[in-house]
Amino acid sequence: MTIAALLLLAACLYGWGLARAHARGRSFSRWAIVAFASGLVVIALALTGPVDRLADASFSWHMTEHLLLTGLAAPLLLLGAPLRLALAALPARQASTLARVMRSAPVRWLTHPIVALVLFLAVLYGTHFSPLYEAALENENVHAFEHALYLTAALLFWTPILAVAPAPHAPSHPLRIMTLFLAMPTCAFLGFAFYVARHVLYPHYAAMPGALADQRDAGTVMWLGGGVPLFLALLWCVGDWGARERRLAT
Repeated sequence: MTIAALLLLAACLYGWGLARAHARGRSFSRWAIVAFASGLVVIALALTGPVDRLADASFSWHMTEHLLLTGLAAPLLLLGAPLRLALAALPARQASTLARVMRSAPVRWLTHPIVALVLFLAVLYGTHFSPLYEAALENENVHAFEHALYLTAALLFWTPILAVAPAPHAPSHPLRIMTLFLAMPTCAFLGFAFYVARHVLYPHYAAMPGALADQRDAGTVMWLGGGVPLFLALLWCVGDWGARERRLAT
């Protein structure tokens, strides 16, 4: 199934959920709808537009493509609250089953912020410093698997950070802030490793003009661009924590 078909399916399922929830008299936030739609648009731009074509010849554009998936599309999809919509739209029995799965020990373990961070970093470092990255550049099926891996790992990472109800794991604000503090330097180091490398790491790009300079640009994209969503999330988390404490004090 193509990327366009998968995105269309996701949009149709979300629209079906909205119609079902509306029929039951349950309202849904317009901001959530906009966020989910924006997440689908970002995926489409990253995987089916000019960015994807440029990524084949440029490591820096390939890095941009991955950052769009992990740092923008994933949090936008979660802010669309698809799980909350599913609980509102599904019949009672199926909604109860979904709620039990969300509360289950394996799901709560996977969405613990530290576990989710470790898995996210394992995917980032494991793909970039293994034969998988080069294989993805040469094989479309492997490339699609790599993109699915990035998006899945990013969704797991952002789930406890954003804690959009009904999040399987809603950690305390200090734990979320600590997780973001840990994520920022470890993600930045990956970009730094590309920036200081003295040879082209992937044969696919080695034959391209200016490959080493492009690899340094990719490192800069990861080092700086990858930290922006984490820093913004950190600011939001601190502000949300302060607002919560003020509400509790009144």
